[in-house]
Amino acid sequence: MAELPQSEISGPLQRLSAGFAWAEARLTGLMILTVLALLLANVVSRAFGRPLIWTDELAVYLMVVGAFAGASLGIANREHLAVTLLADRLGPGAQKNLLRVVDTVLLAILLIFGWTLWNWFDLPGVIAAESMSDYARDSFNFMYQEPTTTLGIRKLWFWLIMPFFCFSGLIHVAARFGKPAPDKLQ
Repeated sequence: MAELPQSEISGPLQRLSAGFAWAEARLTGLMILTVLALLLANVVSRAFGRPLIWTDELAVYLMVVGAFAGASLGIANREHLAVTLLADRLGPGAQKNLLRVVDTVLLAILLIFGWTLWNWFDLPGVIAAESMSDYARDSFNFMYQEPTTTLGIRKLWFWLIMPFFCFSGLIHVAARFGKPAPDKLQ
């Protein structure tokens, strides 16, 4: 996974985006390595007749964390899959304009996702509630109490990658608005 070249890091928002991209690259790599280790441990433990039943579930959750971190890194580096049939037929000026349109649409999608997360996590409701049990009963939102099946920890700890993804994705896209669009599509 490529990191932003120093020539593209000019202002504070670009530096923040580059810092997030650096952390996301390491987090994604760590998650992939950990998933691999968990699956290998599970294979070995099953071979000895003592399966570690929690490894599959943890591997799934860590894969999700890695996928969201990697997706944000893909936003930072413009490395997501794209159908470029139209863009390939456009001249350089039109390609720059198309990139701005794509960034604007991506910004809108991330803002909608952020609004959805704000409603789902419902921090004002959680803070106002007397207890988490009361909150869950009144709102039918059990995300703060729902445990994983075999690990016994709250799923919330894994779901926290979504607000991070949304925030860092917004930073990456906003950082692009502060600098000129690239000369050609990648």
